[in-house]
Amino acid sequence: MRDLLRFIVRNYFVMLFLLFEGISFVLIVQFNAFQRSRFMGLSRTVTGTVYKDLEGFREYLHLRTENEALVAENARLRNKLDRNAETIYVFPGDSTGSDTIHEYSGTQDYFYIPARVVNNSVNRQYNYMTIDKGARQGLRNDMGVISERGVVGIVDDVSENYATIIPVLNRNFRLSARIFRNNYFGIIEWDGRNPELVRLREIPSHVRVIPGDTVVTSGFSAIFPPNLNIGVVKSVKTGDGNFYDIVVRLSANFRNIYHVNVISNFNREEQKDLEDESQAND
Repeated sequence: MRDLLRFIVRNYFVMLFLLFEGISFVLIVQFNAFQRSRFMGLSRTVTGTVYKDLEGFREYLHLRTENEALVAENARLRNKLDRNAETIYVFPGDSTGSDTIHEYSGTQDYFYIPARVVNNSVNRQYNYMTIDKGARQGLRNDMGVISERGVVGIVDDVSENYATIIPVLNRNFRLSARIFRNNYFGIIEWDGRNPELVRLREIPSHVRVIPGDTVVTSGFSAIFPPNLNIGVVKSVKTGDGNFYDIVVRLSANFRNIYHVNVISNFNREEQKDLEDESQAND
């Protein structure tokens, strides 16, 4: 209490000056139309800015929920485009509370399951990614994973509610790819350097390849459908032997991946069993 009294006594004249200043300001604004209009305009500007910032903050808080809803909706649209007859799809966490992924009608080749990235790395030689879907939601090893921009990787291991992904940015990753313009195909590999660039191997040097060519999945495996975006050719050089050394800029930004779709191929086991049998007979 004494400290408060000392403060008031020491700052008496300053506080009195501020009080008179405030009264003067109110009187000027109240009895002068021009100053009042300018003050009201400034007040509206400040208030509008504050409300805009608050609304932006609220939108940011809801951004994750909205993104997840958009990914789920995109997956539904992909599934509708990839089927010829009506099929019921129920995503985990929807209003039914069910963990059922789908009821397959027998007319659809691929089904897309939305998931959220919960862990990711880009600066190692053997990067891994973790998503929040697992065996309970229908995932299994060797499923393809994509983002809205392009190919992300392949499911490596699965627990009940999570899965680890071998992304394109892993030295062990291999993917059959083709140049969209001329249909020549090769192998996508990462050299462990730039997380934005990969190499396209085994393209013959007599083929015309130019920077800007689109590179897509070949469809030659049971993991990815054909024509999924991988990236665009950045540079083309003559490599060893009769093949080019082609650098491809990835479409997917691995530093900024939060939502993905996991691809389930309904015909995978049939295709794989037939290919294994054919190889065994050779």
